[in-house]
Amino acid sequence: MRLGSKTSLTTFILILTISVILSATALYFQQEALQSAAFNGVDSMARTSALMISRMAADARKDAEAIAATIPPLTDRASVVNHLKKMYEVFGIDNGIFVLDAQGVFYADYPSHPDLHGHSFAFRDYYLRTVEEGRGVVGDPYISKRTGAMVVTVTAPVFDERQRLRAIVACSYDLLGTNALGTVRRQQFGRTGYLFMFDHDRKMILHPDTDRLLKRDIPPGANRLLDAALEGFQGAGRTVNSRGVEMLAAFRQVPGMPWIVAVQIPANEAFETLHTSGRVFFGIALVSFAFVLLVGLYTIRRITRPLNTLRQAAIAVSGELQGTARETDVNRLLAGARTNDEIGTVAAAFERLVEHQRANVGMLTQAAAEWEHTFDSVSEALFVLDTAGAVLRMNRAASDWFRISASSATGRPVKDILFGSSEPGFDLPVADELDAERAKVWTSGLPHREGVYEFSATPLQRKGTAAGMILIIRDFTDHARKEEDIRKMATSDALTGLPNRTLLTDRLHLALAASIRRQCGVAVLFLDLDHFKQVNDTYGHAVGDELLKAVAARLGSVLRRNDTVARLGGDEFVVVLAEISRPEDAAAVASKIVLSIQEPFSIAGHTLTIGTSIGIALSPRDGSDERMLLKHADAAMYSAKKEGRGTFCFYE
Repeated sequence: MRLGSKTSLTTFILILTISVILSATALYFQQEALQSAAFNGVDSMARTSALMISRMAADARKDAEAIAATIPPLTDRASVVNHLKKMYEVFGIDNGIFVLDAQGVFYADYPSHPDLHGHSFAFRDYYLRTVEEGRGVVGDPYISKRTGAMVVTVTAPVFDERQRLRAIVACSYDLLGTNALGTVRRQQFGRTGYLFMFDHDRKMILHPDTDRLLKRDIPPGANRLLDAALEGFQGAGRTVNSRGVEMLAAFRQVPGMPWIVAVQIPANEAFETLHTSGRVFFGIALVSFAFVLLVGLYTIRRITRPLNTLRQAAIAVSGELQGTARETDVNRLLAGARTNDEIGTVAAAFERLVEHQRANVGMLTQAAAEWEHTFDSVSEALFVLDTAGAVLRMNRAASDWFRISASSATGRPVKDILFGSSEPGFDLPVADELDAERAKVWTSGLPHREGVYEFSATPLQRKGTAAGMILIIRDFTDHARKEEDIRKMATSDALTGLPNRTLLTDRLHLALAASIRRQCGVAVLFLDLDHFKQVNDTYGHAVGDELLKAVAARLGSVLRRNDTVARLGGDEFVVVLAEISRPEDAAAVASKIVLSIQEPFSIAGHTLTIGTSIGIALSPRDGSDERMLLKHADAAMYSAKKEGRGTFCFYE
């Protein structure tokens, strides 16, 4: 009897199965609708909250602009304070209003805090952004040293009739207060859902847990949907948050602000109805399948007897591949599965497949041997590691480098093989934290081998899950030396070894940035050697070059370690004095340099006497950027030349 006749015995089972499938399909679409409603609901909450925060920020800017538009002249401090008091009462700005002058100096405030008057707030981000953009901004949130509350400052510039910046009005809000985002923060979403907000630097701005505010405690990879939101994604989806809890979350960009609002609810709570309907369906399906099992067991066993023989043949094929079964056993089982129905046709096709598989196994065995040869031929040290960092395999180069056999290394932590009892200068990466798209590359040294080495870690994936990684170690010493030589050539003067103009500009930029943070000054001294041309003309350029080297050495001997001396070219040098609190300090250093250069030099058997003229420019008085300070110091140097050389002058 053919298989078509046999299957008629199970028709009633198929009818029942179709009924179950239809019921399951209906349940599926119902669950899809419930799930879609949950996603739309949480996304709607996030969108509404983002618009609410955007409107609050816009209203705060309008309030600040209204205060700035009516502020009295700064020459009358009492009128300014009285105006701030009125505005404080009208707009309800809970943390106060204050005014900075055009240089960022604290001028007046209400409620009054006299201890802040006269202090510079030019380092604050809201001052710098307002000056740069020429309009009011919402500053970055921070913890107020005065109140201990998390505050945000909203600014509005005040211009004179020539559109020059006259002052900046700043309104300070308690960010978690009722006049700011306190109401938004306390919104409830379901039983345990909540809202949080962060900026593009992952800094937490709103969160129910106060201890997490202003912290960056969600590293990349901890919440993949949050990472996508930072890349521009807006919408809802499932994710696992940084605490390992599966969540239904929605992310929305706050219009006009560098903030992202997120609303999230535990997935178990969001899909509770869906899970309940699934359990009911599962119970019904279980009863139905129990009935089908009892009715069809006997019939199915008779129909599938040839299939069972074919299954045993498949198991025997697997045993043949593993060396636990003989080829003759497989052939015998395949012969027992031959029938006159469709199963016999399948058995014949399977027999042909087995023959083809035997041929493929032979080719794979040969390919494995060739791969093994290639693995051992690589000149770099290769380690195949498991997820715990233990060695699974290593090539011949790794055995030679670290003088250990592959059998001894297998199962040991690779850190012990590389560094022994020494502490490595880095943490080995974890397999499941590596980027699957590209390798992690870094350089380090090895305690038992001289030089610099490049490490490359690439994850091994198995069905989308980290299964270990490949660690490649390459001798990077020659390449590192060449890079260092190129770097020195690009940033150093070839004759004296001093920093050139490029490196000088970088160091001066860093010194200016540090002076803003530390509220001190920077002095730039522009030096030109007096009578140096006469030395070149009289004794030649070789003696002149040696004289320049000697001058560079003397300059280094009279300066502090954190000061910089550079050569611009010819007989021009520049000295950068960091953290200068008074002009007298710069004058004292300039005097030392003048006296030091006036001392005779002994060069190639000649006693040479020269001098130097120095121009001094101070920040922020004479400029706040590198180009302006160098220009003014150069101009002051020419003034020193006109006064008779061998002296110094400040820029006027």
